[in-house]
Amino acid sequence: MSGLRVYSTSVTGSRESQQSEVTRILDGKRIQYQLVDISQDNALRDEMRALAGNPKATPPQIVNGDQYCGDYELFVEAVEQNTLQEFLKLA
Repeated sequence: MSGLRVYSTSVTGSRESQQSEVTRILDGKRIQYQLVDISQDNALRDEMRALAGNPKATPPQIVNGDQYCGDYELFVEAVEQNTLQEFLKLA
């Protein structure tokens, strides 16, 4: 798979605000991405965890192609440090 993907879940919970913040920031910066809802298919959850290298990883997780970018905390840190393009492996 190519392109930027944000692994998320449509099951409501504490992750919802983190997911919406990631998508809001990406939309605001006009960065194209694909939203992957892992709640629809366990294989997608397993794929997300394999890419993250963490069997307990939870959404949101961000991937560009087959390269793992990071989780919500790393995303926010990149935004604050103005290194989002590098974090997303777009630069």
